[in-house]
Amino acid sequence: MQHVPVLLDACIQGLNIKPDGVYVDGTLGRAGHSREIAKRLTTGLLVGIDRDLTAIDEAGQILAPYQDRVRLVHGNFADVCSILDQLNIQKADGMLFDLGVSSPQLDDGSRGFSYMTDAPLDMRMDKTAALSAYEVVNGWEEERIKKILYEYGEERYAPKIAAAIVRQRAVRPIATTLELVDVIRQAMPAAGLREKQHPAKRTFQAIRIAVND
Repeated sequence: MQHVPVLLDACIQGLNIKPDGVYVDGTLGRAGHSREIAKRLTTGLLVGIDRDLTAIDEAGQILAPYQDRVRLVHGNFADVCSILDQLNIQKADGMLFDLGVSSPQLDDGSRGFSYMTDAPLDMRMDKTAALSAYEVVNGWEEERIKKILYEYGEERYAPKIAAAIVRQRAVRPIATTLELVDVIRQAMPAAGLREKQHPAKRTFQAIRIAVND
């Protein structure tokens, strides 16, 4: 399936790319935006940043025809200033950030981002990072889990779900995505289960945000 970058035309128009300019794609993903930026450069430079090494590898292949004007960095866009310093870049003419989980991360069930596919609880954008969803679900205190469900997921059943997680992990660790989905379903009242969206959507969103800061 071909990756379709979001709001591509609007992003390119907004960047108003100069052929000799310096541009930063802080959320490289599968290089849909970056490829269009790189196409428009001659003597300019594109810096692509991503926390996901899989994204870096795949983007490298996509951007191979433009490798003379591209630098790919495994890192966090929050550190963009230090990344540009390390590359001896004094300023950028434009920056692009497409925030959130990328669709390939959700599509790859083995990454543990999705509540639709059974996989180990992971959810790390950066697989080299120490904190995974498993540690959050099985190691964090009940109050802390409840807090992230409220704040990051806007989950009104946060107290029930957090309490259910703690009860279940006392019996045995919650190891997979669908095990967590079952716990969430059992904790929610009938009214919550009848909602149009998936019962686990808000909880998974909250945990993804917590894991990836």
